[in-house]
Amino acid sequence: MTSRRDLLLERAAGLFAEKGFHGVGIDDIGEAAGITGPGVYRHFASKQALLETLIDTTMDRMLELAEQSEDLDALVELHVDLVTQQQALISVWVREQSALAEEVRTSLRARMRRYEQMWRDRAGPLRPDLGKQELDLLVGATLAMLNTSSLIESPLPERRHVLRRLAHATLRA
Repeated sequence: MTSRRDLLLERAAGLFAEKGFHGVGIDDIGEAAGITGPGVYRHFASKQALLETLIDTTMDRMLELAEQSEDLDALVELHVDLVTQQQALISVWVREQSALAEEVRTSLRARMRRYEQMWRDRAGPLRPDLGKQELDLLVGATLAMLNTSSLIESPLPERRHVLRRLAHATLRA
């Protein structure tokens, strides 16, 4: 059973993805979760805190799963699953980072660098032809491609398979 807090996070992610962080009010979030707007404050201090929780928990989960991934193929699967199964959440991640408080952005950037390093550590041995800067660019571009795919509405039934093929082709080209 989904907790009220988790329901608020899920509904807020959908609303933020659809209307943008600044286009959504606390009453909208409460209504989407079946409570009053002020009821949201029993779970989150502010709309800002809700956004920060969404992004923080996503990054924490990505790091946790990446640390368990043994190779590049597993990392690709992890990230493709994330962008296809959590499209609204990743859309918010991509578009709304600027709405975060500076200290949250700083923490997020540090954790993102750690996540990207895991990708470089696994991709590097497969790409001995690349220098450090080229490998950095390759990993960054692959993750950016996957993340921004969350902004594209597509009826493509095999979206997951296409993204996986694109990521592997990019990383191994």
